[in-house]
Amino acid sequence: MSNRPPKQLNIIIAMYLGYAAMMICRQMVTILSPALLADETLALTKTNLGDFAAYGTLGALVGKLIWGPLADIIGGRFTFLIGIFLTALFVIAFGLSPNVMAFTVFSFLLYCTKSSGWPAMTKLVGEWYHPHHYGRVWSIISTSSRFSVVLATLFFGWLLSFMDWRSVAFIAAAFGLVVFIGCYFFLQEKPENPNFFREIESDHTDTSAEGIALAKAAKQAVDNKYNHPLQDTSMGAGMLAFIKSPRVWLVVLMLMMLTCMMAFLDFVAVYLMETYQLSPSQAAMASTIFPVGSLAGLLASIAFYDRFSKKGIRTVLTIAMTLSLLSILTLKYLSWFDLSVEVNYIVALSAIFLFAFSISPAYYLPMSIFSIEYGGPHSAKLVSFIDAFGFAASATFAFIGGRLADSAGGWSSFMNMLILISAVGIISVWAFMHAEYKAAKSGESVVK
Repeated sequence: MSNRPPKQLNIIIAMYLGYAAMMICRQMVTILSPALLADETLALTKTNLGDFAAYGTLGALVGKLIWGPLADIIGGRFTFLIGIFLTALFVIAFGLSPNVMAFTVFSFLLYCTKSSGWPAMTKLVGEWYHPHHYGRVWSIISTSSRFSVVLATLFFGWLLSFMDWRSVAFIAAAFGLVVFIGCYFFLQEKPENPNFFREIESDHTDTSAEGIALAKAAKQAVDNKYNHPLQDTSMGAGMLAFIKSPRVWLVVLMLMMLTCMMAFLDFVAVYLMETYQLSPSQAAMASTIFPVGSLAGLLASIAFYDRFSKKGIRTVLTIAMTLSLLSILTLKYLSWFDLSVEVNYIVALSAIFLFAFSISPAYYLPMSIFSIEYGGPHSAKLVSFIDAFGFAASATFAFIGGRLADSAGGWSSFMNMLILISAVGIISVWAFMHAEYKAAKSGESVVK
């Protein structure tokens, strides 16, 4: 009997815990933000917090440009281990920061090293899992991001109710170092058998149009894995192919919008604290509604994503994105309905939940799957190239968002910006998935 399933289980558990550790360390900038704002010795403003997030996002952008090419050279395992170790060290440094400059520098470095996780996992997923299961595998891994944020926000938000924020940062770093040790022993680079995928090709008995399309796509993906057009090409040749591809630019536009929408999480705690007069600890814990919604969306995608053709996924994701826009419109115009403060609060939390639920599948899955299938041996570079544009957009969002929240228009002006981004997001998701559907239908889903 093959020992493959236990090995695949070890790999996905190691990636799950490792990425969770990196996310927890990275998320400390957001989790601690209400406490930082409330610490009178620091004299911080919401603009400062927005700048921390913005410079952190710029750090993530720089990190993508470093870690993507590096992961294609040194492999996913080594890249992943370096990322876990450095994020733990930099969250310690963040906890020791005495002033705005130090917070800004270590936010930059923390986000930069955390950005190694996705390129590293792109290499590992491509090495260990059948293309027909990419949707399910990425859905599971992506829940690590959301699940860890939910637990971290609740747990560390609770710790903030009786501990100082510096001690909370050190506890998060200790967890990261423990996970690093475990991943060092259990994470492997690739299977020993070079014909790993051909031996586990799925048999499709579904004779419906959707089933036939899925079977064709699965076979095409395996052939692509073993005979990728970019095999044995240089980094320059790979990047040139990406730059010339309209589909790459469509996914870039899509991810720019979605990354800005996901960046709303960085403002949720402060938004709830100021709008509903919550304490910093209460606001930090209440903000978990966003990652809970995102987690729920990813759990739903585990069940449906690999069961649909590109056409079906296009329809589902477009509907989900439309719901996200309706959620932000609800937050914007909630005060018009003259509801009680308690009801307003419940409706606001529900809208934030639905917003996160609706955007998370589109944010995490299409780009990750596309990068492996289209990028082939340059998959880490492609996912980093796409992510870099997303983080650039998110940094701009953070810079502008903090200033809008501090302006005379306050959170109303902030929501206006988010409404515009959400509307463009709907169009971009439909356009990319339509391009994927057309490419799959014509048999041109890989680089020609």
